[in-house]
Amino acid sequence: MLRMLGAVMNNQWIRSRNWDMGWLVLTVLTVPLAPLMYHVFDLSAEAVATIIMLAVGGPHVFVTFTRTNLNPKFVRKHTTYVRLAYLVPVATAVFALRFPAAFLTFFFTFASLHVLQQISYVANCYSSRAKWTPTGRERLFEYGAIFSCLYPFATIRIVEGTFKLDNTALLIPEMLIGPGLIWASFAIFGFFLLGWLGYVVKRARQKRLHYGKTALIGATVAATFFTPLFPNLDVAFQGINTWHCVQYLALVWWSNRVRRERGETELAVVRAISERGWRGFARYYGLAVLATLGLVGFIFLMHRVFAHIGVTYLLAYYMFGKGVLLMHYYYDAFLFTQRDELAEPSAIPVSAF
Repeated sequence: MLRMLGAVMNNQWIRSRNWDMGWLVLTVLTVPLAPLMYHVFDLSAEAVATIIMLAVGGPHVFVTFTRTNLNPKFVRKHTTYVRLAYLVPVATAVFALRFPAAFLTFFFTFASLHVLQQISYVANCYSSRAKWTPTGRERLFEYGAIFSCLYPFATIRIVEGTFKLDNTALLIPEMLIGPGLIWASFAIFGFFLLGWLGYVVKRARQKRLHYGKTALIGATVAATFFTPLFPNLDVAFQGINTWHCVQYLALVWWSNRVRRERGETELAVVRAISERGWRGFARYYGLAVLATLGLVGFIFLMHRVFAHIGVTYLLAYYMFGKGVLLMHYYYDAFLFTQRDELAEPSAIPVSAF
């Protein structure tokens, strides 16, 4: 009876109302942390990035592999896709070191789309669980608002020539740079925002509004729209990255919990970090932090051991640091398009952590 009640209560939410709002929406309050560390506590941009990388950035990358490489079912079903993933670090190193400006342009584009794709993935999970299926036009406005909100003020910085990451300007065709690009980015965002708000009002009047999805999209628009206004963009985007990573850690944790309860977890290590309660979560997060520290140590080791044949620290960092990060993007670009356990009502009681 308890399991049946849990399934009913869990129908509209990925786990529960409080859990979803706490971990997926209200964690938007972590966005100002990076700018605060930089402006108030006077930490360098590198120090801010290091803190966030060790606390959530690295861990959120490594938990991806609990759903892919450490999931024999996934490996068997998508063998070629998994094999190609191992080429990503090598391609990253070559691309980044030979064409640094082009790489940063590609990386920013991929990273920003990855963050926004995660929001659309969660929104899709809510749409799949809703009592009333959203229309195609409604979803179009949702996607449009999500994917266009970051770029209006970013476009102003690009046109002004002040949009730089790692002190490098992005490569944008000069024929596109001008006032027209700014007007177009604001017009596109405004069109989708107004369309989405129109559907929010309509669904609220019909008493068909999914409050979790609405709050998530609203928080995304509010947080990302103004982010490019911060002077130091490396720090500003670390703020968005913090929220993204916390969301991701929570989502993968619950995904693993659901799969474990269903008996779909084949490897003992994944079962161990998917146990209920704070003890299981501590194992999950702790192992991810250890993997992050291990990667940092490995990067230093590769540099020291092979420095005599030209393996600089930068080469090792791009191959094993940025390379593993892009493997994470590579996997999620696929995973975020799939209807999985998070998009389906769960039979796990909401009281089970």
